[in-house]
Amino acid sequence: MSQFCFSLLTARLRAVLWVALTLGLFCALPAHAAKGDKEYKAGQKAETQENYDEAVTQYQKALLADPDNIQYQMANHRARFQAGVWHVQRAHRLRDQGQLQEALLEYELAYALDPSNPTARQEVAALREQLAPSPSSQSDTSATAQQGTATPGGEPQIGMPPLEEAQGPPQLQPLSLAPINLRISNDSKVVFETIARLAGINALFDPDYVSKPVTVELNNVTLEEALGQVALLTKTFWKAVTQNTILVIPDTAVKRREQEQQVIKTFYLSNTITPQELTEVVTAIRTLLETRRIQQINAMNAIIIRDTPDKVAIAEKIIRDIDKARSEVVVDVAVLEVRRDKNRQLGLFPVSGGTTGIQLQGRLSGGLPLSEADFSVTTPIAQLNALLSDSRTKILQRPEVRASDGQKATLRIGDRIPIATGAFQPGIGGQVVSALVQTQFQFTDVGVNLDITPKVHANGEITLKVRVEISAVTQQVDIGGIRQPIIGQRVIEHDIRLREGEVNILGGILQSQSTKTVSGIPGLSQIPLIKYLFSNVSDTIAEDEVLIVLRPHAIRIPSITELNRRALDVGTEGDIRLRTPSTAPEAPAPDQSEEQQDGARLRLPAAEAPAQPGEIFEVGVQIENARDVFSVPFELSFDPAIVKLVKIVSGGFLGQNGQPVAVVERTDELTGRVSGTLTRPPDSGGASGDGTLAILRFQRIREGPAGLSIASTGMHSAAQRQVSLP
Repeated sequence: MSQFCFSLLTARLRAVLWVALTLGLFCALPAHAAKGDKEYKAGQKAETQENYDEAVTQYQKALLADPDNIQYQMANHRARFQAGVWHVQRAHRLRDQGQLQEALLEYELAYALDPSNPTARQEVAALREQLAPSPSSQSDTSATAQQGTATPGGEPQIGMPPLEEAQGPPQLQPLSLAPINLRISNDSKVVFETIARLAGINALFDPDYVSKPVTVELNNVTLEEALGQVALLTKTFWKAVTQNTILVIPDTAVKRREQEQQVIKTFYLSNTITPQELTEVVTAIRTLLETRRIQQINAMNAIIIRDTPDKVAIAEKIIRDIDKARSEVVVDVAVLEVRRDKNRQLGLFPVSGGTTGIQLQGRLSGGLPLSEADFSVTTPIAQLNALLSDSRTKILQRPEVRASDGQKATLRIGDRIPIATGAFQPGIGGQVVSALVQTQFQFTDVGVNLDITPKVHANGEITLKVRVEISAVTQQVDIGGIRQPIIGQRVIEHDIRLREGEVNILGGILQSQSTKTVSGIPGLSQIPLIKYLFSNVSDTIAEDEVLIVLRPHAIRIPSITELNRRALDVGTEGDIRLRTPSTAPEAPAPDQSEEQQDGARLRLPAAEAPAQPGEIFEVGVQIENARDVFSVPFELSFDPAIVKLVKIVSGGFLGQNGQPVAVVERTDELTGRVSGTLTRPPDSGGASGDGTLAILRFQRIREGPAGLSIASTGMHSAAQRQVSLP
């Protein structure tokens, strides 16, 4: 029998051992790892170390292993965004150090990692234009602006319907672009006509135009500047009628309304969000330019303006300066909460539920004898406590908030707790209604509540108006039969200014609570050492600390160009006009096919003509090796103490084929310097060969060498190309 029992016990032990071994093997086998889990964890580690490029690489590998994994996709998007921000910040530093090529590479890498990063896109375009400027970009931009085919954002309108091909105001195109040098004292009408002939255009006059004598001295000015100066003296204004004709009009309010050129243009704004913002732009234009014909279209986010070409051009400049994309900021928020609860109990603690005293075993009845078995005594029971508990809790939340400049962004992480706010009396008398039916509830957000309003400054710094509220349900109370939560709140509200990427700790909210409870026999519980035999001491310490960390990143900033910052000359209070820089236009490049091997040159005679003091003598200026010469600017110098220049007349060379020659001169008698120009009529072609260009008439003051010298400052052909000089 004993042998049988022993065999049965051995078999059961073997079975139990086999089952335990099998379960142990299954538990020891590693769980089947998900596809890409190794790369995902490597990416998390790299992201923690702020090695975002490596994190992107690892997340990409994880996605290749499991393309449908949502967790991998979210991590990849987050790492790409962070890597783009990191490379943009590095590119900013390189750009500030003057390393533009290296900065461009960083911006391109940031754009490749995160194509939604607008800062990278803007900076790539700006640096490419700065490193490789196009020679024709300025002329193309000017031509586009004149044709009225550019939007405020600078993008051309493609595929315009035929109705939109109507021409804008006529642009004056003079035949001669040479600088005008003129000294004349004559009737104002003659002065306008002389300037027009020098430029190869026609001048017409309003029927109410009244001519008066004026004296004008123009030195190296453009056609527009020359006409403007004479118009200022004569209180007139002019406008282009055709490409080669101007109309001179008296400058009065009536004539301005009747004759001043008007254009109409529609501007489509891209970055205004509300009608109020569009109204601000319209108000600014109306106030600055005093334009009355302006209308905003809220449905199309557009502005229509009808006014003079100069005012419309200035309005376009204002719109380009204002219509900029709002700055955008991404704020990395880290909310860290550390809680520690420590409890210590030491001493004797009576066990509840016990009974004391003498207990009878049964019910007494008269006359019955009692014995010791009928009584029982309960000994008091106590429990010795020597306990220590220490618990620590860490809570970390790391949300990201993206907000536009000046716009409030709200983040809520947590629960919505119902709170009773009121009750109503049922309308049916005598009906019993549940208290929950009569009670009205309001839901309150409990958890982490974050409100951020960013403001990006021109120097790149960011001001954050932050309100962080951390709340939790601490306990429940019974009010009117309804359990109501008691919510503990901790609120931080700050206005702080940070640099882009700067980490800021708003400050810790530290809460510390210490409680000590003593229960026991009075007197005996106060005796040192032995007090723990007659009492129970409980010490409780609770510490709670919260830290809020903020780090802002400016991911979009307005593209402010040098043109936006440039000051423009817009005329006077009564005459708002867009003025161009007061520099003479550059002469066209010479045509290589028309250049002479030796070049045209001017020459004076070797010997001066003999003349007595007070007599008039002439000096001929010779031109040699000329080909297709249309105009000849020149500089003449002489000794004003010996001779005096009387007059300059054409010598016949430019008058070939019977053409009249316009002679314009300016003489400084104190220094003995003369600036002048000899020009053939428009559409008359050029003159070629050798001959006498001009005849200089002098009056001798006293004996001595006159010190004559002459040089051409640049001859021009009939096609307004510069003729080569030796």
